[in-house]
Amino acid sequence: MSIAFFDIDGTLAIGRNIPSSASHAIDRMRANGHLVFICTGRPRAYAEKHFGPFADGFVCNNGRLAFMGDRTLHDRALTTEEVQSFIQALDSAGAGYAFLEEWKAYYGGDPTYRPIAEEVWDAEMLLDGIDCGTLHAFNFDIYFADAAHRQRITEALGGSCLVNPHGPHPSADVTVLGCDKGDAIASVAKVLGISLDDVYAFGDGINDQPMFRVARHGVAMGNAVDELKELAEYVTTDILDDGVANALAHYGLV
Repeated sequence: MSIAFFDIDGTLAIGRNIPSSASHAIDRMRANGHLVFICTGRPRAYAEKHFGPFADGFVCNNGRLAFMGDRTLHDRALTTEEVQSFIQALDSAGAGYAFLEEWKAYYGGDPTYRPIAEEVWDAEMLLDGIDCGTLHAFNFDIYFADAAHRQRITEALGGSCLVNPHGPHPSADVTVLGCDKGDAIASVAKVLGISLDDVYAFGDGINDQPMFRVARHGVAMGNAVDELKELAEYVTTDILDDGVANALAHYGLV
């Protein structure tokens, strides 16, 4: 049995739409007895709601939470001190931001950018105000005016984070270094008793690099950033050119 981990945005889907060739290939892969995990920077509520039918399990929040059904496989929430430190840095750069729990996102920072967050989140998931004492957040997203503003935010965060822009959209998800998608993949494989030789990781973005550090088979989409393609074992076609289906066929998983 093999297990494949799929990033969402730009890899498995565009927005919430999965190409039909990818969904059919994933169905065949699962029918062949293999496992499929979503591996995303997004929180549980979003991933399960929109992609639940396509997966056996999930790695969320850029690797800080992993689960399969009701079984938690990996849980590394941010500490109160970490959240307070990040808020201070984000405020200094005039950022908009949302800290992500399993089921909710809490907006803070410059209110100018809240409409950008609203484009990303379902209305019932996005709340205002961050209580550091009760927050159980795993990571955060940032919202900004332009690329130069994003760079200022990145610099304010120092070397503690990996910022993954969402293409031309003025938002990015943030991996807090010390626990990433690769760490979660290793934990999931260990708990499920699956050899890393049988682990496949599919990605397109900066935050997918840690996946390739752990998975024996790293697959970069044709539309992936160059940094990821350089680490890949195999570069498939673009997401809209049957990229997922072609890669699964290449490896004999379908």
